[in-house]
Amino acid sequence: MLRLMRKSDGVTLIEQLMSLLLGSVMIAALYGFCRAQIYQSLAQETKTATLEDTRGAFDIIVRDLKNAGAWADGTPPAETGAADDAESDSDSICNRVYAATATKIHVQTDLNGNGNCADTEPRENVRYELTGPTSTCGGTKIIRRNGDCLVANVTTPVAGKLFHYFDASGADLGDGPPLAAIKRIRIAFAVRAKNPDAKSSAYIASELSTSVELRN
Repeated sequence: MLRLMRKSDGVTLIEQLMSLLLGSVMIAALYGFCRAQIYQSLAQETKTATLEDTRGAFDIIVRDLKNAGAWADGTPPAETGAADDAESDSDSICNRVYAATATKIHVQTDLNGNGNCADTEPRENVRYELTGPTSTCGGTKIIRRNGDCLVANVTTPVAGKLFHYFDASGADLGDGPPLAAIKRIRIAFAVRAKNPDAKSSAYIASELSTSVELRN
């Protein structure tokens, strides 16, 4: 009886180590799951923000292109000079499409019918360009509207090509289209942001594309 009373069952060192190992595995798995959920939520918020930037820029571009060639009296007015001639060429009248390349489009209109295309209220002489970044507008590429930064951190599906031009039959007019033949313009780009997860080198991007039918 005395021998039985003195006997005691305890936990061995090996059992303690095994318990510690199992606990560590469970904590590590739980941490990994929680971390993944947190960064997934942050990535979704970042993607939503880039999508809003992309849609906002699209709305402005589409509005300006749909107004291109809107002459209040039905015919394009004469140019007033350098104020409405960013290309400084010899044209004598305002133009629906003044210049068009893969990275730039310049359109004009006379919405208020005062006879010139240089008004800023409403904006009647509009130029969009895909260019390099500035000190206040970052990223590899940016989109400018009349020289001002419209949206930063821009990337395009086709490198260096923001605008695609088509004629009335749907034929692609290339990167240097005949201006009078342009009927439809396709715009495609994405706004990207760095992944909030420092362990990921990938960027988060929201890409959109749309087509605008020109009047006249």
